Amino acid sequence: MRRLAAVLWVVFLLLPVQAQAQASRGLVMTAREIALHSDRNLLLAEGGVAVRMGVVEMTSTRAMYDLRANRLTLAGDVTVKDPAATQTPGTAVGYVYDFARKSGSFVSDANVPQFNNADALAVGQQVEIQPGVSIIFSNAQVRSGTAFVPAASYTYDIPAPSAKNFGYSPVPSAALEWPLIVSSGSDGYTFARLRYDKYNGGPGTGMEEHFAASDRGYAALAQTVDVYGGRFDLAAYQQINQTTSQSLTGSSLAGTRSLRYAVTSSTRHGFAQLSFSQNNAVRNDDLLLTGNQRPVGRLGSSRLQIDFGHDVHPADWNVAQDFRMTPSVHFDTASVRFGRSSIAGSFDVGEALYDYGRASLASAAGLQGTLPVNAHVQMTGAMSFTHNAPPFPATTRTYSAGLTWKASNAFNLVSSLTYDHDFGQAYGVGRPEFSAAFDVRFRRRNGTGLEIGTIVPFGGVGDMNRQAVFNIRFLR
Repeated sequence: MRRLAAVLWVVFLLLPVQAQAQASRGLVMTAREIALHSDRNLLLAEGGVAVRMGVVEMTSTRAMYDLRANRLTLAGDVTVKDPAATQTPGTAVGYVYDFARKSGSFVSDANVPQFNNADALAVGQQVEIQPGVSIIFSNAQVRSGTAFVPAASYTYDIPAPSAKNFGYSPVPSAALEWPLIVSSGSDGYTFARLRYDKYNGGPGTGMEEHFAASDRGYAALAQTVDVYGGRFDLAAYQQINQTTSQSLTGSSLAGTRSLRYAVTSSTRHGFAQLSFSQNNAVRNDDLLLTGNQRPVGRLGSSRLQIDFGHDVHPADWNVAQDFRMTPSVHFDTASVRFGRSSIAGSFDVGEALYDYGRASLASAAGLQGTLPVNAHVQMTGAMSFTHNAPPFPATTRTYSAGLTWKASNAFNLVSSLTYDHDFGQAYGVGRPEFSAAFDVRFRRRNGTGLEIGTIVPFGGVGDMNRQAVFNIRFLR
């Protein structure tokens, strides 16, 4: 073991030397929340956004990467530090970088649209983007049917600009998985898979079909059978016009049947979504309206939103259904910079009003910090707090610290440690008290390599059973 550890340390120490010989491609982005909306070919980041692209460092309040246009847009309190540039303003309202032209420029206005992250394919706090090639999430939540499952590492391969969107795989990925193409054509393809995952059904097999008759939508169906039974998943999406779309997701497995339909509109005036979701006997209907982010002097920016809802919950004999209205305000602070490091915060305050007389104050606060140590190492830290007032009080507190080491194209390491302290946490119930995660990737010069990621929960309380994750992936 000592010899093996010594060899690994030697490899780690030599890897940064390779970084000097070959320029780093791609960028690393961290933020309070990063969401991949693959249906719309957009990656959106909000709150304390920090981007490292080689020796270039950028910060902003919000950011958008357009997968098809291969373009990065930063908005709100933008700062760009480029040692190679002759003249770079300290701050600006917006900045656009075109990867095809390998050039960027400050703009007087930059538009980053807003969407509901319940429609996102993956949500996390850190991604590595290989422009035009792939987006790699570390320690993220990935959509499976109508729910999200933890993933130590998730890679989304960016399709060519002229390619159809055949949709994502609606089945949770397994630790070991082997897909086999059954048939393929211009409008669809079918593949079978062999899989094994201790936490998602053990050994199993499945079949998945994807259809896309045009570039405006898709349908994906999946059937999976394992030792614990089977599951059926579906995902469908249609772009009605430039601003309006509709989606349908669903899952059926032992003890759970869920379905969600949503109509979404995103324009220059704001965001609106009407959704209907069913989880066994419980139904939630929501109309969400969100205004655009508006600057508030030099303090930051804010937006107003309101949610009209209808809930059906037959198990509650006292109140079997209710109507609610939740107006709220969201505020993102401007970034405070100390040398190369930056800190940004966000606040949410809202009031939920119910038709049977209940009123509940909901508040949230978050802080996100980034410290670039050098061109290859970056440290991050974050804390968040949410609170729902009586008559049903609930609080969550999360503290996390992370480190990214991108020595070169040949080696990349992402690690994090999270501490969760919630009201209602108990043994077997709620989030694990502690969670450690890392994702390490080795890649040879020809592009082949290996990626290993894991999430390990520990501590005295929380549900540990399905929170542990292990992923291994061969790069080719």
